[in-house]
Amino acid sequence: MNGAGPAELVFVGGTGRSGTHIVARMLSEHPRFAGVPIECRFHCNPRGLADVVTGKATPEEFVTKLRGFWWHRVRTGGRATVRLRRLAGRRSEEAKVRGLHKITTRERLEEAIARFEELSRDDLVEASRALFFHLLGPLAEAEGKPALVEMSCFTIASAPGLERIFPEARFVHSVRDGRDSGSSKVSKRQKEHHPVDVTSGIEWWEGRLALAEEGASGLSEPGSLHAVSLDELVWGDRETSYAGLLAFLGVADEPGMRAFFDEQMNTGAAHRERWREGHDEAEQAAITAAYERALDRIEREGYHCAEPLRRSFERTAGVAG
Repeated sequence: MNGAGPAELVFVGGTGRSGTHIVARMLSEHPRFAGVPIECRFHCNPRGLADVVTGKATPEEFVTKLRGFWWHRVRTGGRATVRLRRLAGRRSEEAKVRGLHKITTRERLEEAIARFEELSRDDLVEASRALFFHLLGPLAEAEGKPALVEMSCFTIASAPGLERIFPEARFVHSVRDGRDSGSSKVSKRQKEHHPVDVTSGIEWWEGRLALAEEGASGLSEPGSLHAVSLDELVWGDRETSYAGLLAFLGVADEPGMRAFFDEQMNTGAAHRERWREGHDEAEQAAITAAYERALDRIEREGYHCAEPLRRSFERTAGVAG
C-alpha cells in the first residue's frame, strides 16, 4: 500500500448503482475526509485526465470536454429527456443539470485550464495533478480537512492512469449484488442501450465489472485497492466490513462516521433485494441462475472482488433457504 499512514486521497468507484455515493458519503463524515458532492468525472471518464496521461486522449480534447460537457451537463436522449420534461415545474432548473459549475466558479475553471495548458507542454502528469487540486482542493480547505474523497464510478476502471497522477491515492471499489445493481440501472434507464430488465441488467453489471477489473489489474500497487461490499456493509457481517474499510484507509473510527454507519447504512436505504419486485418464484429462480453463472465466470477469471460478491450471495441464499 502507498504508505502506512492515513489516506491522503480516496477514490470510490464501481459499476454504477453499486453504492459509490453512500460509501463516499459515509467517509465524508470522518474528520479526515472532505467529500466532493458530485461525480466530477473529468479525471476518470473517457478523454479525462487518466486518458491524457496514458496517451488515449490529447490535452486539447480534454480541455474541450472540460469546458463543455463536464462543466455543465444536461441529461439528454431517450427516457432522460422525458424525465426532465416531467420534472419541469416541479423542481428548479438546478435539478436538471450537473457538472463542475455546481462546486466552483467559471473564473477558477479558466485559471485551472490556463495553468494546465502551460504545464502540459513539459509534464502532463504534473499538469493534470495541478488542475485536479486547483478545482477540488478548496472543498477540503473549506471544511478544514486534510484529504478528499471523490466518487466517480469510473475511477476503478481508470485506476492505472489515476495512479500515475496521484501515487498517494487509495481506491475503494464498492461492489453490490449484480441483481440489485442491474435492477437499479433498469429503474434509472436513461439511454436506449441501457438494460431493460433484471437479466440484461446483470449483463450490464458484468460488463462494467470487467472494465473495473481491467483497471484494477493495471495498478502497480495492488495494495492501494480495496473491494467493499455494500451488501455486507448494510446487512451481512457489517462490523467486519466496516473495520476492514477503516484499516485500509489507515484511520480510526470516529463518532460522526460511526453514527452514519449505524443510522444510514441499512437494507432499506440500500434497497436491498429490490430485484425481486414484480417477479414470481419461477422468474426469481431464473434471474438467480443467470446471476450465479455470472459469479462463476468472474471467479474463474480471478476478479479481485469475486470473494465478497460470492460471500454475500451465499449468505443471502442461506437465509432464503
